[in-house]
Amino acid sequence: MSFELPDDLSPDLYPLAWLVGSWRGAGVMAYPDIPERSIVVDVELTHDGGPYLAYSSTISLLEGELPDREQPFEAADLVPGAVWSRESGFWRPSSDGEAVPVVGAPADAPAPSGLEVVIAEASGHVSIHLGSAQGPRVDLVTHHVGRTATASDVVAQRRMYGWVRGEIFFSIELAAFGHELQSYATGRLVRFAPAAAA
Repeated sequence: MSFELPDDLSPDLYPLAWLVGSWRGAGVMAYPDIPERSIVVDVELTHDGGPYLAYSSTISLLEGELPDREQPFEAADLVPGAVWSRESGFWRPSSDGEAVPVVGAPADAPAPSGLEVVIAEASGHVSIHLGSAQGPRVDLVTHHVGRTATASDVVAQRRMYGWVRGEIFFSIELAAFGHELQSYATGRLVRFAPAAAA
């Protein structure tokens, strides 16, 4: 795993250092009663020296063709269309309790680090995720989901982020609208430097 350790990063965040930065990628979203769609995902994880990462993510419908899953792609070539969802929050290391090893962690992986993630979604949901970071992978599962009176009935999520050859592969599973927990969105992200606003 090769990346630059950000300046002034809190030592508490070293297990998450590979996530820090701006990312863009393509993927697929599909769920019962939601037709399969190609998506663009923008993710940003930043730090200010404190023991947490500030997080934001936007999923937009992809304008154009979905890149081949086996081939490299340029983030700037992905054209976001209509915004599908937006969320923001904070990722915080946790020393409370014992961190569970992530799924598929190799025997020589570093010890898992506990993680607490708080996410607010524009759709009217606020969720607390608990999980672990271990080597180049993060596993998260919802501990609590709160929603406004007009928000849809989302009851649980499970998320995975994994670093593979300089890219982040992600999957999001959702239990909503009376359906069991199942795949909602998958894709891969590459580092991306958004153009400065004029």
